[in-house]
Amino acid sequence: MTLRARETIRRLAVQLRRNPGRRRLALSALVIAVGLLGLGGAYAAGSASHSESVASSLRAVEGGGVDTHAFPSGPGEPGIFTDRCAYSHEAPDDAILAFGRPGTSMHHDFYGNTATTASSTASSLVGGQTTCTTSADSSAYWSPVLYQNGHELKPGPALIYWRRPARDSERVSALPIGLQLIAGNEGATAPQGTDVVAWSCTGKQPGRGTPTPHNCASGTDVRVTVTFPSCWDGHNLIGARQLNVVYRTAAGCPADHPQQIPQIVFHVSWPTSTADGLTLSMSPTIQGSTDTMHVDFINGWQPAAVNADVTACLASSTRCGPVTGPHATPHGPDSHSRTAKASPVS
Repeated sequence: MTLRARETIRRLAVQLRRNPGRRRLALSALVIAVGLLGLGGAYAAGSASHSESVASSLRAVEGGGVDTHAFPSGPGEPGIFTDRCAYSHEAPDDAILAFGRPGTSMHHDFYGNTATTASSTASSLVGGQTTCTTSADSSAYWSPVLYQNGHELKPGPALIYWRRPARDSERVSALPIGLQLIAGNEGATAPQGTDVVAWSCTGKQPGRGTPTPHNCASGTDVRVTVTFPSCWDGHNLIGARQLNVVYRTAAGCPADHPQQIPQIVFHVSWPTSTADGLTLSMSPTIQGSTDTMHVDFINGWQPAAVNADVTACLASSTRCGPVTGPHATPHGPDSHSRTAKASPVS
């Protein structure tokens, strides 16, 4: 750890002691510091520029953060903000399960960071070009390619929720840089529960969806909603074994995964209204059951922006709605229809 990195940690610790009233904000920044300053090896390289990002994150929160005074807030509100990330590219790559081995994975559709490859790490993602509606989100998102009767379907933009899990009152911590998450089971041999993978249709749909794809009304598209776990063990960034995060229970986060992070809910649709002949990529050359749906994520957010939104929207149970621009500025709960279509930004 560099001298500058140690100084950053020292200043955060001093703030915890001297400013009890700002304890939660300082703790959130300290979580970012741990992620930036070397936790997880190559996935969170500690450097002077990373140290400055931590300090910048803390200044953003201390300086007032995000203006949410006009948005609904309080114990009964679902703390949430959203962004949209358009389809970027397709490749048989996987930076979590096949790191450093291009061409050996199932075929994936990639969203967000436009340069995601099998060798992507936190340091290569943060600040990169992205298809998301906020340029602060250069994270990598990917899901298996969906085929219909053997023909690849190109997905629409992904709508991504960042929320406090439903029926929850625990404190929500900021996402550590480089955190890897996988939602769903690529080895599933039966339909997964709809609390993880739920198939539905675009437009207004009742209920939570179904465990497998079903036919949709003419003029609508097949859609899937994949919900990520939100309880982190507090130290492990690597997600290949799917052990660093678990799903919250009715009792909250378990003792071995005590740190609650924002729950990511990923929605994406494809231009077909029928479920007939749908398969998912399972290797570079094999297609198989839609039961294996899953989504992967590596956190490449600008730490100051995401920390400010987590504090202003999730920690305070505020409905912030879509976020756009370089600072991930929220536009309120009624502005979904006004959010611009996602396109590459830098």
